[in-house]
Amino acid sequence: MLDGYHQFPHIFEQNLKVLPDASVENLALNGSESAMFNWSKRLLRLGEADKAKRYWQNTVAGLTRNERQQLAQLLFDLNRWEELSELTERGLVPESVILEQVKLYLSYPPESISSIFAFKAGFLLSPTKLSANFRCDYNVLMMSDHRAGLIKLRSFSNTYSQSPEPSENSFCFSEPVYLGNNIVCQTDPLKAAGCDWRPMIANYTWPKEYDFIVMMPREGRGNVRGGVMQLSSKSHYQLFLHELMHFSGFEDEYAVPKLKQAWLCKQKGHVAPNLFIANNTAPPAGWGLSETCEGTVKSYKPSKKWSIMRYQQILLSPKYRKLWANQIENNLYKPVRYHEYFTMLSQSLVLNDKRVIKQVTE
Repeated sequence: MLDGYHQFPHIFEQNLKVLPDASVENLALNGSESAMFNWSKRLLRLGEADKAKRYWQNTVAGLTRNERQQLAQLLFDLNRWEELSELTERGLVPESVILEQVKLYLSYPPESISSIFAFKAGFLLSPTKLSANFRCDYNVLMMSDHRAGLIKLRSFSNTYSQSPEPSENSFCFSEPVYLGNNIVCQTDPLKAAGCDWRPMIANYTWPKEYDFIVMMPREGRGNVRGGVMQLSSKSHYQLFLHELMHFSGFEDEYAVPKLKQAWLCKQKGHVAPNLFIANNTAPPAGWGLSETCEGTVKSYKPSKKWSIMRYQQILLSPKYRKLWANQIENNLYKPVRYHEYFTMLSQSLVLNDKRVIKQVTE
């Protein structure tokens, strides 16, 4: 076969599609660039991406635009983001939906993303033109700096809309807003998720009718600080609900950080919908011990059973749903809105002010 190929290479290359696998592989191993590309496509369709890379990586620069688009599509179908990122950085992924997806994956700046693509994909490139839904008690800006975050936020919004908590119109969520590399977030998965909002405060026109922000970076443990929830795109929906309850003043039912205990556990009585601190005061009937406060101070929670505020995997119970709804409907708690928090940040106020610390919860 190789003798025939060397005599009539154009005939072989024009008919690669109909040649059997063994023949195409043999030609690829013997240096036919057309066969190498064809064989790499066959391997990719079989899911053998690592093996396929040996055949396309040294010849990709010589491929036609259409061939590079075919390669990008096959890599995209297999979620081969490392290879797609490498090709994008080399300018070898043609202008296409896939290129836009890779730019989101790499956190390219919002201005580099096609507005038409963003519209069709259901996300925004700026919060400037957002309008609040005044039927809702609270309006929430959904934001992320990368592709997986946008997808997860959309998933959370859809799940919430199918079963709104604690009741219908309690929370309304914006379309996800893409921030890209306009924001810098910490990348340690063992630390609390956190992003530096200071540079962004003056660079955006923020919709003041919105109450809270949900920001989804790549890494970090979920937490709420001053009207801003931050949790990674690896988070599950129950964690999202847990953090959402913090917006309404609920406290964690596991031991909170020592710094927070230092002021929280000095208080007495009902300090949150789900927290009663005894300090020589009898707890309400039926309440069980909570782990929120450690040491000699006794803290109590509404139920003797574990709840979503202790273990995020636990479903929201009817009792906690009722407490949550009552908290919102009767305005029993005045949360810090994100724009108030931004004002404090922009004025470089010290963040150990109790009004802010009370919002630092996980």
